[in-house]
Parts: sequence; structure tokens; C-alpha cells
Amino acid sequence: NENVVIAADPSEGGDRCAAVAKSKKHADSFLVYAARIDSAQFGYELNKMGKYVQKKTGIWPTIGVERNTGMATIVTLQNLNYQMLFRMPKLGMQNKDEEEKIGWTTNTATRPKMLDELALSLKQMVNKIYDIETIRELMSFIRNERTGKPEAASGMNDDLVIAEAIAWQLYGMTTEKSVQNLEEAASKFQKEVLFDKFGLPNQ
Repeated sequence: NENVVIAADPSEGGDRCAAVAKSKKHADSFLVYAARIDSAQFGYELNKMGKYVQKKTGIWPTIGVERNTGMATIVTLQNLNYQMLFRMPKLGMQNKDEEEKIGWTTNTATRPKMLDELALSLKQMVNKIYDIETIRELMSFIRNERTGKPEAASGMNDDLVIAEAIAWQLYGMTTEKSVQNLEEAASKFQKEVLFDKFGLPNQ
């Protein structure tokens, strides 16, 4: 009865690429990735993470890539034929054109929501984080006194914080079970028979 989501924050301007794998069953981040690589190569690393989780659990995790800087990452995953890619639902003032596109979009509507809900999950102690580097980043993630924007303190990183915030959103939004292959998907999600052989509605 397990399912897993992987949130990915590709690099921008020399920052690290970061990814967090979170269990739907236990609400914990059990696998963390962070490295200074380009966004396209990041797609290969995410594919490896997905395969690792599939090997351990028997199911393919849903991968949600931060879309703003992650197009190269998404293209790599598509070229690798990775099927379980998160699609963005409509949130708040989000542009309708962004709805149902592959990946997570961070904008003026979604950024405050994902950071506030991450903070709340930690205060309520329902979100389990084991990685010490992620915890260090959380402890140095502040509200800029001049701009009022939540961000990393000077000289610190926040890529793991953003990946964790996206992971918590995916944790709440992803409900369907991942599947091993197309044959399994066909067996689990059969076409519903609405009428019997006499043309009467099935109850």
C-alpha cells in the first residue's frame, strides 16, 4: 500500500539541482539528491531515482519537476520514456494555460502556498525530514527584511527547501497508485461497463 512522489528543483544560475522522494504512506522524505549539474543531466538522475524506488517498492513514483527552470529536465525524462510525470492542477490565480501541463509551476500564487503549507506541516510534526543538510537549509531560510520575500539567508542555499516544499504539495495532490507497466495499468483501470447485454443500466 505504498506510493511515492519525487519533487525536483532544477538548477538556475549556478545553483544545485535538488530532488526529494516522499512516501505517501509514511509522510517522510526518505531519499534526497543535490548536485551541481545541468538541467538536462538532472533528468537522467531523476530517472535513476525512479528506477531505484520501483525496484524497492514495485511501483513507479510520480515525478514532479519545477517547470520554470526545468524544461530540459522534463524533455530528458520524456526521451527516457518515463511515464509517471506530475501534471499541474489549477491553483488560485494560476494562468489557465499552465493547467494540466507537465511539471510544477512556481509563481506568485503557488510559492506562498507551498512555503506556508511546508511550514505548517513541520509545526504540526506530520512531515518527517531526516536529511541534516535539508534541516540546515530550513534553519537558514528567512524572510528578507527589505523585500519581505522568504528566501535563503545570505551565503546559504535553499534548493532543498524548495524541493521539499514541492514534494509536500505533490504529497497532498497525488492520490492515484503508481503502476509497474502498461499491462498492469490496463488491468487496474478497466473500462467501466455502463449497460448490461439487455441495454439496462448496471447498478
